[in-house]
Amino acid sequence: MQGMQVHDGTLSDREANLLRSMTQITWKFYLWITVLFSVALWGLYAYVTQLREGMIVTGLRDQIFWGLYITNFVFFVGISHAGTLISAILRVCRAQWSHPITRLAEGITVFALLIGAPMVIIDLGRPDRMLNLFRFGRIQSPILWDVICVSTYLTGCILYFFIPMIPDLALLATRNELPRWRRRFYKSLTLGWTGSPGQWHLLERSISIMAIFIIPLAISVHTVVSWIFVMTLRPGWNTTIFGPYFVTGAIYSGIGAVIVSMFFLRRVFRFGDYIQELHFRNLGILLLSLSLLFLYFNVNEYMAVGYKFGGHEKALLDRLFVGEFATLFRIMLGLTTLGPTVLLIAVLGIKRWRHFTIPGTVLAATFVVVGAWLERYLIVVPTLSSPFLPAQGLPPEWMNYRASWVEWSIIAAAFATFLLIYTFLSKLFPMVSIWETRGKEAPMVERIEERAERAVPAMRPQPYMPPPLAMALIGTLLVAAISARAQQPTAAEEKGKATVLELEWEPLPPAEPTAASAETAGNPQGEGSNRAYFFAYQFLSPLFSGGGAARSEAEERPVRPLAITAKLRDTNGVPLSYQAVGFALETSFGTLLQFSKVPTDSEGRARLVLRDRRCGTYPFQATFGGDQQTLRKSYALAKVDFGPCPAPALPASGVLITPYATAPITLAFVFFYGTMWVVFFYAFGYLLVWRMRREGRGGEGLGPQHGLETGPGN
Repeated sequence: MQGMQVHDGTLSDREANLLRSMTQITWKFYLWITVLFSVALWGLYAYVTQLREGMIVTGLRDQIFWGLYITNFVFFVGISHAGTLISAILRVCRAQWSHPITRLAEGITVFALLIGAPMVIIDLGRPDRMLNLFRFGRIQSPILWDVICVSTYLTGCILYFFIPMIPDLALLATRNELPRWRRRFYKSLTLGWTGSPGQWHLLERSISIMAIFIIPLAISVHTVVSWIFVMTLRPGWNTTIFGPYFVTGAIYSGIGAVIVSMFFLRRVFRFGDYIQELHFRNLGILLLSLSLLFLYFNVNEYMAVGYKFGGHEKALLDRLFVGEFATLFRIMLGLTTLGPTVLLIAVLGIKRWRHFTIPGTVLAATFVVVGAWLERYLIVVPTLSSPFLPAQGLPPEWMNYRASWVEWSIIAAAFATFLLIYTFLSKLFPMVSIWETRGKEAPMVERIEERAERAVPAMRPQPYMPPPLAMALIGTLLVAAISARAQQPTAAEEKGKATVLELEWEPLPPAEPTAASAETAGNPQGEGSNRAYFFAYQFLSPLFSGGGAARSEAEERPVRPLAITAKLRDTNGVPLSYQAVGFALETSFGTLLQFSKVPTDSEGRARLVLRDRRCGTYPFQATFGGDQQTLRKSYALAKVDFGPCPAPALPASGVLITPYATAPITLAFVFFYGTMWVVFFYAFGYLLVWRMRREGRGGEGLGPQHGLETGPGN
């Protein structure tokens, strides 16, 4: 097999140090485990208290029903994207520098999901009712979507964490310095690995397939998590930007978690030979890029609603900008945008500060992780504190969320358990891939800036503009000035007769439905293709439109036509005929909806008939632009009543509001996540469990006694 490398059973110095990190245990390790285990036990006691006494021991109420638990759920699912980005994308791109950090990134993904997923169950007052989601769940519910995608993602991440570890497990199973029980344990997980060329081919094929399919799966997971919020009618959540916003924030916080993990593994286990400054610099550049993208999403989210500062969003923005959440909001923006951006630009871009690359990047990553948790909290709690209808006569603690000691204890236990799992598995499995880093020293990449300065030290950019470009720029400015001057009204245009414009409106009787023709009445199904379309619609409508259910109240409410009439006269009361009058409606967003201009008749009246499903009162204006010679401009304003608004309610029918599964959702979920499960069974069940075992029994492997015999070249 081309590109194969053969090694004997000896280990290099850094591999021996890696093996030593798995076996060497000091008093510091026992102290660390004792502290984490004590925090986890205290959280368990708090959860037992919550189960015994109910949710009343928390700060959650029927008004604010989500708090720290859902914040933790979204946060841990977010940082789980680290393994997908660092490992899968970089594997697909064949970035060799990432080999020493792929496994620790994949480990963060699995550990974070193991902690984040149970937070939803902890948030339930009756965890036993979780079974009702599977017994009576409806595919239209975003909660069921979340269960499907998170469980699929967790399965895929566990497989993706385990599959590249098989050659290392085979190596560890042959090391005599390890205890016997550990060697037997590693041997049981190798799936018959002997290191034959056929097994290497199957392993590479399985890893490649999983890397390709795990990327869209990860993107879909946090998009579906955002839909839990988006599919509600809450201020701050009712937006279409949450999907990409959540995915970007998840990758952003995930990279920060990987950088922090790299730093502690490098310091505690002395992995300096594996994890070098190059890795911190590359991930720092990626973190800087995502910080700018995250800043863009924050500006796009808050500027659109903050510019109008009205409607149901006003109470939420008041709480975030100047209210009780203003301090946390400013700290969050500083930790997620301003702080990391300035810090990373300084240590990565300024030459004299580049020796601070590792501490500066780690500090910026710490800011991102802490800020990401605050950002999740500010997504959940302030919105629930700002309902559509004002709550009256309720105790203040019902409308102001204050987490109790029970919640804080469980949250602390969640983080302690995450670190506990990470610590134990770092002692059980190698957190750096041996076979991917064996025989390859980390490349010493020369910075492009240094290479350029050495080649041409005297070259410096000088400001220069070609003369033709300068002349074109001056000519453009002169043309713009002349055009602006020409658009100013002259004194002659201000002369002429003054005009008077009046505006009035009146409702019209609703139009009667047009009677069907005799031909249509005699053949309601039509002929030929029309008949086929009729039967196809009757057959498919239960899948796509809820079985022909009754239309919503808004659809059945008849359109109320209105006649808007503008009367144009001069100061003497003489009608002005054949003059164009423009109409415009001011929407609830403050913008003008322009209608076509209507000429006046012989009596000076311009009539516009509106058939619109609006409700409520809207400002309406009519404008006469004058003829620039004898008549001056004029305009008129009036408030038009489109009728009373219906009572707020969900639609009677739709894609989601049906008594049974609808095809647009069912088929999409079955196809996408069904495909993922088929890929899992093929990549792991067929290629590894079935074919690789057979290859190991009948292949030409060199035998496990030589350790890690072969490895694919790159």
